[in-house]
Amino acid sequence: MWRIMKYTTKAGLAALLLVGMVGCPDLDVTNTNAPDRARALATPGDVESLIGGGFSSWHGALYYGGPTMALSAVSFEHTAPWANSGVEYYARIPRVPTDNIAGGANVNNLTQAWTRAYRAIAAVRDGLSSIEGGLDLGDDELRAQAYGKFIQGIAHGTVALLYDSGFVYDETVEPADVALVGYQDVMTAALGYFAEAVTLAGQGTFTTPELWMGQPVTNTTLGQLAHSMAARYRAAVARSPTERAAVNWAAVVADANAGITADWELVNDCINLCDEALYYRNYPGWTMMPMWIIGMADQSGEYQAWINTPTLDKREFISVTPDTRFPQGADEATQILNTGSWFEIAEGDERLIGAKPDRGTWRWSFYKNWTFQTQAENFEGNTPLVTVREMKALVAEADYRAGSMGPVATFVNETRTLHGLQATDAGGTNADCVPKLPNGTCGDLWEMFKWEARLEVQFRGPLRIGWFLNGRGWGDLMEGSVLHWPVPYTEMQILGQSAYNFGGAGGNSAAPVGTYGY
Repeated sequence: MWRIMKYTTKAGLAALLLVGMVGCPDLDVTNTNAPDRARALATPGDVESLIGGGFSSWHGALYYGGPTMALSAVSFEHTAPWANSGVEYYARIPRVPTDNIAGGANVNNLTQAWTRAYRAIAAVRDGLSSIEGGLDLGDDELRAQAYGKFIQGIAHGTVALLYDSGFVYDETVEPADVALVGYQDVMTAALGYFAEAVTLAGQGTFTTPELWMGQPVTNTTLGQLAHSMAARYRAAVARSPTERAAVNWAAVVADANAGITADWELVNDCINLCDEALYYRNYPGWTMMPMWIIGMADQSGEYQAWINTPTLDKREFISVTPDTRFPQGADEATQILNTGSWFEIAEGDERLIGAKPDRGTWRWSFYKNWTFQTQAENFEGNTPLVTVREMKALVAEADYRAGSMGPVATFVNETRTLHGLQATDAGGTNADCVPKLPNGTCGDLWEMFKWEARLEVQFRGPLRIGWFLNGRGWGDLMEGSVLHWPVPYTEMQILGQSAYNFGGAGGNSAAPVGTYGY
């Protein structure tokens, strides 16, 4: 089964900005097959189509060929020995740097999000410029403007989360004035767009066409989505524990509380919108759950022994835990019969044990997440894009950082007690010792919070890489893991500058030894 969607590669923003700026001054011929921008955007329908395609363009950053599967593997959210989508390459131990050159290994995974984000940014910029220039959309003008600002927010926010720098480009910026700025400046712009979207969405009543986001979206929902996106992006932009601590957590809480009130799901048909990267992370026989993080559920001592085994000698083991998200029982046969509410023992062709040992037996595991398997097998079905639980996790983290431990314990207990574990308290009592850390100690309240935030929001979060984005901000990534991508080599060539790389042990923008000692 091979259903990967293919797209024509385009150069980044610099090339997009050059289109239309190059001409032949000696000729004065109208080419109706390649009309100029003014005639291409001469009607309200033209402009709305251009702006309305922004979400689909942006969502392509989450596709299989982008960064989401590779960075998910970097954070041990899943793993596979296959070379597809950068999963094997970027999760190697020891970690390797990016290969930001033409023909480089998995370089498309590095460039796709950039291309798709700026495709959305450039289109919305042109559409909003037409409105600013006097094109009258009538009663639909407010809708186009609010939606356009939302797209500018998620697209710029995506660049800020993934790359060390980027362009800020909108209808107020002339192409000649565009210059690279740091990721914090790009995020500041993104948060400004979200705020504008909220304001505009509150000024009238409208519903976007179904084609724009795969479903009709009211002005109320659009405003809530803008708040939720602002909350998650503001927190996730941090590259280190120091930056994470410096986040404006009061603003995060305000946006989270004003955000969605029910999980907002993507309607997938794999024609217009497709969560293919999510599907492949859950497709039987494609990926497994490595033991680096989920091993902390184990109470048998096998996890600590596994951690202390040399990397090249690590092998699969049975995890025995009271956490009912995992299969219950003391041995493999029993656990096969007692599937957990999140994870199960893989069997037959679904089991990757024995596959590609030269690529790391540490990848081998008995366990897989089965919760999206139905969607993965059929490549269709709704999938959550923004969840209430994620918003609650952001509020709880803000409480923790403010020293208010009672609400943190409440957040933890909301799901902890549903899965067979005893409640904790403001002091961080951990009667079940889940999670049990690599050094054998029972996790405190902070570690119990992270345990619930990880498991309950797995394969969700911004760009579906919540484990990676949180992990770099919490300081949990493995040493040498790349903290962000460099600007793609294609863009650097257009700018007349040299490409560069990040990550790898001892490299620039590489994670230090993490919280858990690896």
